[in-house]
Amino acid sequence: PLGSSAAALGAECWRPLTAGCSWRAMADRNGDASDEKEPLTQSQVAKDPLKGWSEGNLLKYGSLGMVIVQNSSHVLLLRYSRIAGGNCEGYVTSVAVLFAELLKLLFCSVTLLYLESGPLGVYERLKADIWDRKSDTLKVAVPALCYTVQNNLQFVAASHLGAALLQLLYQTKTLSTAIFGVVILSKSLRCNQWLALMVLVAGVVTAQWSQQGGSGELAKGDVMTGVLAALGVSICSGFASVYLEKILKGDKTSLWVRNVQLCIFSIPLQLFAVWQRDWAKVQSQGWLHGFCPITWMVVCMFAFGGLLVAVVIRFADNNLKNLAMAIAIILSCLVSIPLFAFKPNHVFWGGAALVISSIFLYAWTPKPAAGASYLPVAEASSK
Repeated sequence: PLGSSAAALGAECWRPLTAGCSWRAMADRNGDASDEKEPLTQSQVAKDPLKGWSEGNLLKYGSLGMVIVQNSSHVLLLRYSRIAGGNCEGYVTSVAVLFAELLKLLFCSVTLLYLESGPLGVYERLKADIWDRKSDTLKVAVPALCYTVQNNLQFVAASHLGAALLQLLYQTKTLSTAIFGVVILSKSLRCNQWLALMVLVAGVVTAQWSQQGGSGELAKGDVMTGVLAALGVSICSGFASVYLEKILKGDKTSLWVRNVQLCIFSIPLQLFAVWQRDWAKVQSQGWLHGFCPITWMVVCMFAFGGLLVAVVIRFADNNLKNLAMAIAIILSCLVSIPLFAFKPNHVFWGGAALVISSIFLYAWTPKPAAGASYLPVAEASSK
């Protein structure tokens, strides 16, 4: 969920690909639609079970499955690429991040070509949203820097931590986002949300403490380095999300244009990272050294994973989002057992249970007391 900036942008600058192409939706908006359909009877559903599933339900539960797969495969693929060895051994991580940004820029540009009906339309759109709004474009440089650091830190964390612990540590982005939201946006948290954050911290600390023995896959790296890198990922993600919420409030720029804006800054920053850290390796071994199918899958995951989440998350409600994250955590832990010889103990599972509980506790909204009534402001003031 942290491999790309697109997921954080989805809530602020989403513009559907299919906008305007549903005649029924257009008719309903214009008041020309026919009467609402009668609900299906039990006999109709029995004859054709698929009729009982509306398009909305298919999108909702289909998006649930896609989010589960993306969230769980992110850490699994990333970890596997770092310990697989063989032809995949020794690929330059900074080059992988650079290729992911270039691939994302290419995909967003092709999507804009389709949406804007050709190169001229894309030129006009980018000119209006980027060149003619230079001050707004420059503001995106800050989250672009955060996402660049975040993506590089993910490879550091995956080199030292197992996928299961990494998945749990990534959930601390909820804590960083909440703190930055209070500080930057002056948000207030409910009591259950503060409690959820404490439960989250307790769960992560418990899970990390249970792995101090260095058994299985964790023995192949420095746990403390991995933990610090994962926490850095969460801090960058939380700050970038809150900063984007602050600068994009009320902004109508599309998801695709916003990602082009981010790539304008992130690609030069990543090129600098390649030159500063790994230029000697690139010159001696080449840009594509160590790139095997697994490495390219990681590159595609970084390029498209966030875009996928940003698109499908629009069809799922909060309960389904929380359920998807909980299932992804459990799935990552279970798959790590045969794939990485991971050996979780009871303490680790207890920490995982606390983290999962904190997800639902943080999202829970208490219902107002029954029978509570309030006078309108005008009426109350007159009395």
